[in-house]
Amino acid sequence: MVPLTVQQALSGYNQRKALLINSLIGQMKEATNVSNGVLASLNLPAAVEDVSGDSIPQSILEKSKSVIQQGGVQTIDQLIKDLPELLQRNREILEESFKMLAEEEATDNELKTKFKERWQRTPSSELYKSLRSEGDKCRAMLDQAVHADKTVKDRYAAARNTIALLCKPEAELSAAIPSANPAKTLQGSEVVTVLKTLLAQLDEVKKEREALEKELKSISFDMTSKFLTALAQDGVINEEAISVSELDRIYGSHTQNVQANLKKQEELLNNIRVSYEDFSKMKQSNTETNQREEVLKNLAVAHDSFVELLANLKEGTKFYNDLVEIILRYQNRCSDIVFARKTEREELLKDLQQSIAREPSAPSLAVPAYQTAGVGSVSAASDASHAAPTPAPRTAFGATKSQPPARPPPPVLPSTSASTAAVNSVPTNVPCASSGATPAAATNSSQAQGPPYPTYPGYPGGYMQMPMPVYHPYVYSNMPYMYPPPGQAPFPASQHPPQAGYPFPQQPYYPPQ
Repeated sequence: MVPLTVQQALSGYNQRKALLINSLIGQMKEATNVSNGVLASLNLPAAVEDVSGDSIPQSILEKSKSVIQQGGVQTIDQLIKDLPELLQRNREILEESFKMLAEEEATDNELKTKFKERWQRTPSSELYKSLRSEGDKCRAMLDQAVHADKTVKDRYAAARNTIALLCKPEAELSAAIPSANPAKTLQGSEVVTVLKTLLAQLDEVKKEREALEKELKSISFDMTSKFLTALAQDGVINEEAISVSELDRIYGSHTQNVQANLKKQEELLNNIRVSYEDFSKMKQSNTETNQREEVLKNLAVAHDSFVELLANLKEGTKFYNDLVEIILRYQNRCSDIVFARKTEREELLKDLQQSIAREPSAPSLAVPAYQTAGVGSVSAASDASHAAPTPAPRTAFGATKSQPPARPPPPVLPSTSASTAAVNSVPTNVPCASSGATPAAATNSSQAQGPPYPTYPGYPGGYMQMPMPVYHPYVYSNMPYMYPPPGQAPFPASQHPPQAGYPFPQQPYYPPQ
């Protein structure tokens, strides 16, 4: 891993290196354009090659072949046609990225307005500042590219007809150039020889610049070890001093060669201008000659324009293809942060909903003071109404349940004979139970009161004794018949021995249900 300070130093060094290389290459390209412009204005080298006055100069033939080999106007037309599609693709991706950020920011602002101080997170407008700034830079680059494309199209529209003329076959090209008969004295003159020599030297200077440009682009040097050594020795990195010294060491000789090349071209162009003045004085001027020179100049300019336009269009196509990758990465960053913000928003909304659900839905309201300042009975009634209700006792409902009546004690019968005598001593004037009259109750307090028993003839004396089974777990399944069936003799008397005070066994007691 490289330390952060070293990475920052490397970034600064690369910027200085790119600035230096672009500056040198720009100077050489500018010199080439100046040279081509000067030669085109003087109609060189076509003027010194056109000694016959009716054939195509060799330089024009070479330029025509070069244009045809590179595709001519068809190539330029196709490149210009592709530019709007590339531009539109970049704009669509960039606008989609801006749209994602805008939609997420609008949602964040809406939730902030809804929840107010509960919405505790970084606003999207602050979080997206760096992304929007980067997107604005890409948008500005696209606007500049559109302006550059318009300039290229205007230049191509002005030179298209001449470029198309260079693309024609040699016979058609020769027919399009007017013929002329120059002076016989120009053939083999010293001025023509000097101009040809100077033009050859200028071509060598151009080739030298092309070689220098390739060398500048091919040089590479890793500065990581330099910066690491400086950091280990001094503890800090003086990036500016180290970068300037290393760039001067690496590119110093190339910079000197570029400056020497530019100076040599300037001298050659001055000599060419002087020699051309002598050449033009010796040259016979007439209308045909002027027309021919004008056409040859336009053809030379058209070749230079074609080369420059082709280079500009290829550079523009490469620019759009490289920019679309940058914008795609930018879109991915926007998509990632928008997705992260969406996930954070959903989690925060879930927490807010849970906290809101835990809050009381109907909080108690305090009674206004003017309502409690009146009569004391009203205050007391209000206090009683707000007091907590007293729960009912557990026996409150059980107390209202009906209870069975008290069971009378069993009658006291000393013996069988005594009971029989008591039955026989009952007065005969007691009405029957069927008469509907209620018999008089016995007044003997020492004997339990029982129901009246009939004494009609044939009744088996006193009352019918019913056997009472003793308690056992299966009393209901084994209980004998309580009453004899009709036509049978009554049940025998109880076999249990009488007890003192209780002649019959105690019946089981069942608590109330």
